[in-house]
Amino acid sequence: MRQINSQLTKDKVVAELRKAILYGIFEPKQELYQDKIAEELGVSRMPVREALQVLHNEGLVTVRPNKVATVNDISPKFIHDHFEMRTLLEKEAVKRVCEKKLDCTALWESYKKAQFAIENGDYRSFNEYNRQIHTIIWEEADNIHLEKLLSQMWNTVDVDGETAEANAQESNEDHRILIECIEKNDAAEAEQIIERHVYRSYERVLNHLKKKQNK
Repeated sequence: MRQINSQLTKDKVVAELRKAILYGIFEPKQELYQDKIAEELGVSRMPVREALQVLHNEGLVTVRPNKVATVNDISPKFIHDHFEMRTLLEKEAVKRVCEKKLDCTALWESYKKAQFAIENGDYRSFNEYNRQIHTIIWEEADNIHLEKLLSQMWNTVDVDGETAEANAQESNEDHRILIECIEKNDAAEAEQIIERHVYRSYERVLNHLKKKQNK
């Protein structure tokens, strides 16, 4: 793991630890010690303790009473259950947004920026605008608990940091159709699009997990 700026929030520590788990740097059942992680990342124990609790709540680690955390096994069933719930929540979010007369200007701006990033091979920026599109929809669904759950689920299982060109273009085409559905208040088609969209993410994560296990 790389060292991070000690002045940054626990979110950066969470991101580093989550990536280490999902990419197999930390193995299932491996014990994680706060002191050692803090030293490796160049931070104090406090953000590490808080980060491990976040990962515990996400199901990626188990924090025992002695404060030592154990990495949980990320099984195909864990991935399936995660995306099954995310699909239900994403469909509910787009349905709620389709029921209102939403000004889609912000969504179209994010879509265009994402497309520009794809055309320039800037997939890091694409991932940011991809997240931005979903975040706008979650916020416009106007349910703080729904928004919080979807944000947490997005963070829990995310290996799309190196999005391939084909996946990015396919994903952004989904965004275009989805925004059109929202403009037309077509909840039925919007739910179908978001279900297909999330399923593709599920397939990518599952394939990544299989490759990691076959190494």
